[in-house]
Amino acid sequence: MSLTSTTTTLARWVSIVAHPFAMIALIVGTATVRAGRGNDLALNVGMVALFAILPIALLTIHQVRRGAWANVDASKPHERSILYTVAISSTLALVCYLLVTQPQSILLRGSVVTLALLVICAIITRWIKVSLHMTAAALTATALLLLGSPLSWIVTAILPILAWSRLTLKRHTPAELALGLGLGIAAGLAMKFP
Repeated sequence: MSLTSTTTTLARWVSIVAHPFAMIALIVGTATVRAGRGNDLALNVGMVALFAILPIALLTIHQVRRGAWANVDASKPHERSILYTVAISSTLALVCYLLVTQPQSILLRGSVVTLALLVICAIITRWIKVSLHMTAAALTATALLLLGSPLSWIVTAILPILAWSRLTLKRHTPAELALGLGLGIAAGLAMKFP
């Protein structure tokens, strides 16, 4: 195995481990436990997986299999419109469900902030493709830090490694990563200080 091949493989693994789906699950799980609602852990993670993660995962599989996307990251700007449509719609459905069934849920504020973040990213994509990996990881690091979770330091340490990964895989430019970092931090702060 060549050095280039090894580097690319490592970069792919970093992108998988720090995938937005993993970051979302980490925030939901940690926030649920920190709120003293450990009994709701499976329910909360399951609800977010059903409403927000599953539709995007199914879209990704469909788009890659039919050759509409070059890779699972929807790396080309024109691939992002359907990604954002599904992500915004499914997150809006989650927000509506929570408003009707669980208006006091700890998930509601995070879901509303995530919805706003997705809308902002979708609008910005007309000019620059925001790194959703970096956005999700920065949001997670910030939110966990504000929750007082020691996991925040691990996620924070992953941020530069994730940036290296996205650059190595040629998925993003430094500006796209920096924008994702800034938006993620702002969203994490909005979860705590609306």
